[in-house]
Amino acid sequence: MVKSNENSAYKRGQELLDQGLYKEAIEQFDIAINEQPKSWKALNSKGFAYQKMSRYTDAVECFDKALQINPQSVEVLNNKGVTLSMRGLYKDAIACFDEAVAIDQTSLEALNGKAIALQHMFSYKEALDVLEQAMKIDNKHTQTLLSIAVTLQKLKQYERAISFFKKVLSNDKTNIKAWNGVGVTYQLMGDNNSALKCFTKILNIDSHEIQAWISIGFVYQKMLKFNDALKCYKKAQMMINNRYHHKLYDGLASCLTKLSEFDQAIEVYKQIFQREEGKKKWDAQRSIKFVNKLKRKKAIGTLNVPGSAPASDATPAEGEGA
Repeated sequence: MVKSNENSAYKRGQELLDQGLYKEAIEQFDIAINEQPKSWKALNSKGFAYQKMSRYTDAVECFDKALQINPQSVEVLNNKGVTLSMRGLYKDAIACFDEAVAIDQTSLEALNGKAIALQHMFSYKEALDVLEQAMKIDNKHTQTLLSIAVTLQKLKQYERAISFFKKVLSNDKTNIKAWNGVGVTYQLMGDNNSALKCFTKILNIDSHEIQAWISIGFVYQKMLKFNDALKCYKKAQMMINNRYHHKLYDGLASCLTKLSEFDQAIEVYKQIFQREEGKKKWDAQRSIKFVNKLKRKKAIGTLNVPGSAPASDATPAEGEGA
């Protein structure tokens, strides 16, 4: 085990990781690993940094190396499970979470991770069963309450979903995920104005909350206010200094497509394609073909109403994490 006061490179890497400087963090973790090759914690943190960079294959490789050193680490198993879930390998992710629960039956992270993977597989009732197990461990656990709310949302039980989001807000009125969840639920109910109020509430809590700007942009798209949506996406893009953010780029590309800015949309989708793996990469490739088709129709004068690129997942989602 690596203790932070025994390895300055590991400690510095953790600081950089917390700051979102993932590439720089990885450099420090590499130094730590060179100094102590059995440092499973440094390998785990390096894998987490890769995960945040959407380099999922590299992340899993790091987690596997860490597990070779410490196969009983629930933390590493959970991180690997989340990463596999992000790649769309949900069955493999569930296997990781099951292994973590076998080691620690009280691991709420593993139970929530499994539930989220089941959500992605559209196995919502099975997800609720897992979350009920988590509730028996801690019925006030924030992530569990959020996960239940999202599952109910997927089951179109919108009022019940909002009630669980509000349980979180009753304990923490500044919980951004809960406000976002309520906003998304209103959005799914077709109540765009109530959704906007929720997302604006988030900005009142933290004006630099990127997801809120993206969410407002998406609602404006639903309201066919594409120029307003584009302003929100541009605002978010400026706030993160043009760093890659999948939901932002996905929403931005979809909006540019709606505005018939096909060349710009294609360039954004290309960046998604270059940075992502698995389903997100495939979706970006499919979107590029779709927008190119619209571009050709525009060139020959047969484009009537600009369409949006297929398989956009710009809708804000809850529960995904590491």
